[in-house]
Parts: sequence; structure tokens; C-alpha cells
Amino acid sequence: MTFPRIHFLSIPLLLCSVALGAEDLVVADFENDTFGDWKATGDAFGKGPASGALDGQMKVDGFEGKSFASSFHGRDGSTGKLKSKPFKIERSNLNFLIGGGGFPEKTCINLISKGKVVRTATGPNQKPGGSERLAWETWDVSEFKGEMVTLEIVDAQTGTWGHISIDQITQSDSPAVVAIDQQFKINQRYLIWPVTRDTSHRLRFFGTLDGATDPLFYSDIYLTDKPDFWVFTDLENYQGRTITIRGKIPGNLQDAWKLVKISASYPGESELYSEPLRPQYHFTSRRGWLNDPNGLVYQDGTWHLFYQHNPYNHGWDNMHWGHATSTDLFHWHEHADALFPDAEGYMYSGSATIAPKSTTSLPLQGSEGIVLAYTANGNLSYEADRLPVQSVAFSNDHGKTFTKYAGNPVVAHDRAENRDPKIAWYAPDHHWIMNLYYDANDYGIYTSPDLVKWTKTDEYQIPGEAECPDMFELPVDGNPKDTRWIVWGANGKYMIGKFDGKKFKAESGPHRHYFGSAYAGQSYDNAPDGRRVHIGWMRDGGPGLDGAPFNLQMTLPMDFSLRTDAAGELRLWAEPSKEVEKLRSETKSWDNLNWSAGEADPFADFKGGQFEIDAVIDADSPAAAIGLNLFGQNTVVWKKADQSFTGAEGPQPPVDGKIRLQVFVDTVSLEVFVNGTYTSRYIRQNPEAPAIRVVAEGGAAHFDSLKIHRIQSVWK
Repeated sequence: MTFPRIHFLSIPLLLCSVALGAEDLVVADFENDTFGDWKATGDAFGKGPASGALDGQMKVDGFEGKSFASSFHGRDGSTGKLKSKPFKIERSNLNFLIGGGGFPEKTCINLISKGKVVRTATGPNQKPGGSERLAWETWDVSEFKGEMVTLEIVDAQTGTWGHISIDQITQSDSPAVVAIDQQFKINQRYLIWPVTRDTSHRLRFFGTLDGATDPLFYSDIYLTDKPDFWVFTDLENYQGRTITIRGKIPGNLQDAWKLVKISASYPGESELYSEPLRPQYHFTSRRGWLNDPNGLVYQDGTWHLFYQHNPYNHGWDNMHWGHATSTDLFHWHEHADALFPDAEGYMYSGSATIAPKSTTSLPLQGSEGIVLAYTANGNLSYEADRLPVQSVAFSNDHGKTFTKYAGNPVVAHDRAENRDPKIAWYAPDHHWIMNLYYDANDYGIYTSPDLVKWTKTDEYQIPGEAECPDMFELPVDGNPKDTRWIVWGANGKYMIGKFDGKKFKAESGPHRHYFGSAYAGQSYDNAPDGRRVHIGWMRDGGPGLDGAPFNLQMTLPMDFSLRTDAAGELRLWAEPSKEVEKLRSETKSWDNLNWSAGEADPFADFKGGQFEIDAVIDADSPAAAIGLNLFGQNTVVWKKADQSFTGAEGPQPPVDGKIRLQVFVDTVSLEVFVNGTYTSRYIRQNPEAPAIRVVAEGGAAHFDSLKIHRIQSVWK
């Protein structure tokens, strides 16, 4: 494995002030109808510069003026070369804009001195997708001052990204781009970065430890000297070592690079968890984006939460595995990221298990270890010709650090983006199982004797469902002698059936009881007392967390059970995990409350914040619709005529003539449990509107009980 080709400058040179030099010299700006004294051979470059995207090409931007040199004439099947006349090197830097294919010696621009190629550069793209944007590149050519040189732009590649784009070749005493190659002694926890939300500032950096060849991580970071907020690389587990950061930055961001440093804290840390949009009893990451919960596993009194994490900005990117732990599912302590993007690609979703040493060939040192199974998405690797595969990592220190298995991948690419492995122990046959998502509605099952050697044993479908499989066994109505297996997907659709350790046979489904913003949930492996505890991700279905230095939250933890409904059908039942009860305070309650529109509202004096409402509603109440209105614009209402409920699909029938309604409001979110069904959404609390109002349409509503609890912040 090697890094992309970069001509590194020493850091003292990078950080010195650039003195005012002589005026820049334009070698070529390609602003004429022809190439002038540049000589074209082959058919790739056409008869002159391009003024934008050519036939069959994506939008091209980033060039200067009206036109640029493009080898897309004849599309990607054409080849050719464009060569300059000799010119003298008179400045220290040669700056140019480059885009297109990223194939060394095939789609490139070369500087030739004395008949030899002494500098070369390619575009950024090798795989389908990508961007036709041109970006600045700089060569330090000071050693060639006074020499006569030539440039050649080469297109010797056919097929995807078989073309090159070049513009604005200029000699200058100031670099358009400078290379970073700086060592930092890790004697404090954080390497801090000032970032902007402006995606045009996206720059790729590689970090290596102690002079290693392969990087610990690579990530795209939006560096700026005028930060919207600060982010960090958490180096908690690498104290006393040395990290080297390599990359390229525009010359005008040298002041921004001076702000990148090792630090005991990061700007904004003193306000952590008290920011205006910060949820107070839901998990959010200290900084950056989060999505799917991964690797939910319980060990020795500790709940581990891993999750998809971009530590460097507000949006999706740079998929790491974030890591937090809790002893009660609410008070979370966030650790350094557990998995970093590497040559295998981005660290996509997966799962975790507790593996006894006797059940695995992984090099565990104690009696058991935490094992992570994850998708390494090679489509996003910095190396060519990678594919999404399944890999594993293990911990010998109770989840403090993880080592990626040297024999990865453990499951080779099958098809599409095959991903999101969910592993678990199947006790009856003493082997491991893995559920894997393929594509469309398709999933597969694998078995293994040791978490390393896997064999496919089955494929199944969840109609209308995709991504993030879960598979677990539940007793029917609490009877351990009568069980069923559930296969579950990201949208909360599930099938109920039987599983023999190798094959799943559906008996009913698809069913669904998981609606709104919640997505990609997963249940805990090894949870105590036989519990099936589930946490989902609340994706943005509304205002979300725009403006914050973090983005999105996890759902409440919830417990699943399998129950027989009034129609005699089996269905999953979700209820908030019991641990939330310890967060309650300032409870106010009413028993046998009859309420009609126009009467004094029991919540008239209540103000917003973090709270829970627990109501038991008599379904035979005269009212046609019963429920609540929150902050003037968020209704949670059950309608008698069709038994529908706000935000859920299909009927939500009474149980024993009652509707049990539990409503949880945090800073920016609303979650509702209604007779075992769950729905959620993001909200904004409007202080000008009543926080809560009872809804009863067409008659009186009878509440057997009605309670409201303040929920205490888990961060104070």
C-alpha cells in the first residue's frame, strides 16, 4: 500500500512567509480557439480547447476564463498527446489546474527536463462517479531555474476516466498548492482542526503513526483560517507516539494550517452539551456527523455503542466507527473512534459480539474479547480496484482499542455493496452466524466456526426493505419454550419465522411498527436478563441540527418483545427501556380525567424543555380523535374511526380497550410509543406557542391516567 504521489516540501518552508516576488508568468491559459504553438497528436484533444463539458461528459467546473485543454474529444475511447514548445524556468513554482482521470503515466501532465520526466501529476478519478472539477496543483521547480523544459499532457487511457483536463499553467514565486508533511508528538489528547461548512474547502489528509508505511487514517477535512467550528482527531489511545500528517493545501491556507496542533482541549469544549440545539438525554457525538448505530454489545456491566461517524464536519463523509460507553444506556462517555478509514476503504456499518476465546481463531489474549464485524467499503478507498468486503477487528482490553485482523477480509465481495454484517452466536449448533445485506430486498446468512472462515447457507428477502439487517430470537408472550426468529431491516420492516442455524423460513410478514425519522436500528448482543434492547438512528426528517457543530442523534433505547395481538397475530412490541425512569423528576399526574375542548387545559402552565408524557386513554371515549399538540404544530393523535395514529402506517388498535401513549420530547426531537408501535421526528420548540395542549375532537376524552415528568439532563 502506498500514498498518492506527492512531492513533499519540508514544513519549515511551508510555514514561512512568502515574500513578494516577480510577476507571474503564464505558460498557457488555453483561452484561444486553437492550441497555438502547442502540438497535438492523436485525436483526444480535438482541434482546440474546450469551453465546458463535451458531448457525453459530466459538468466541468473549476477552470479559469472561458476554456481549458481537454482530452475528452471522442470521449474516453480516444487517446493523444499535447506538447508545449520549450520554455525557461524563471520562477520557483509551476502552478496549474488539473482534473479528469487519475492514472499515472496514462492520464497525466509531465514536466520534461533534459529528455526525462522530472515531475508528473494526474487527475483525481479512477472509478465511476467522481467529479470533473479542476483543482490546483503545484510543482516546486526551483532546482530547474534557468533550464529549458517542455510540458506534455498525456491521454493514453481508454475506458472510465480515460481523459485529462488542464488549465492556467503559470510560473510563480508563490505556490498555488503546498504539500504538508508534519510530525506531531502526541503528548496531549487532541489534534485540533479549524473547519468550515463550505465544501469547496475539502482537502484530503493522511495520518501515520511512528513512521509507518500504511496510514492510521485518511479523511477529507474542510480546513479554514476562519472556522465555523473546531473538530479534532481524538488521540486518546496513542499517547507518547508520533503522528505524521500529510496532504496538500492551497497556498492561501498556510495560515489555517498553522492552527492545526496538538492540544489538551478544543475550542468549544467548555460549552459541550450545553449548546442551544444539544439533546439532553439522547446520545449525540461531541463533534461531527453520526448515523447508523453499530456494534451494540454489552460486557461486564457496560453498554458499548459504536456508530457511523464523520468526526470532521456536519455532514456525511469519512466513515469512522465512533465509540461511547454507558452503565445505564443514558449517561454516555465518548471515547476515541474505534475504526478509521484505511486502504480497505471507509468503515461502513456492522456489529459486535462477545467472543469466548474457545470459539474463535482470532488472537484473543484473555478468556474473551469484543469482536467487531464491519464492511470495508473499498469503493471509497484511496487505492484503486478495491471493492466492499466484510472484515473483523478485535479488542483485548475491553473495547479500549481494536486491532484489525491481519487476514481481512473474512468475507469477499459478493455483489453490489454487500454490507452491514450482523454477527451473533448460535448456541444450539455451536457456531457463529452473520446476516448480510446485498442489494434491493436481498439478504444472506453465513455461518462460521471461528469468526474467520465463513460459508453462505441461505438467502432471504424482506419485501420493501433494505440495508442494516438484524436477526434475533424472542419468546412468544414471554414463553421461553415457544420462540420465533425475527429478521429486520433498516426501515423497521421485519419477518417472523423459524431458523435452524443455517436457513431462515418466514411464517409471516413483512410487518412494520417503526416509523418516522428512526432508521438503521440494531439490537444489543449479550444484553443481560435476556433483554432485546434496541437503539436506532434518527435521520433528518425536518429542521434537524442545522447550525450545530454536531449533527443528528440516536433514538431512545427501547426493549422489544413478541406478543400476540387481539387478532391472534404475532407482532413486535417496543417500549422505552426501563432505565429512562431514573431520569424522571417533577412529576405531575391526574387520574380519571375527563376533558373536553374549551375546558381548562391541565398543561396550560407547562413550559417546554425535556419531558415525558405518559397517558392511558379509554378508547371508548366519546371523542373521535384524542391526543396532544406540542408547540402549536406537532400533533400526536389517535383517531377512533380508522384507529390510525399520527406518523404510523395502518391501524393501531386498542389493547384491552386502552391506548397507552408515551411521548418523549428532547431539545429537537419527539418520540412516541403507542401500544407497542414507535414513531419519531425532529421538531423545534416554539417558546411563543403552548408547549402542550390536550386534543379531544368531537366530544370528551377520558384518561384513566395522565402523567408528565421532567427529564433530567444526563450531562449535568
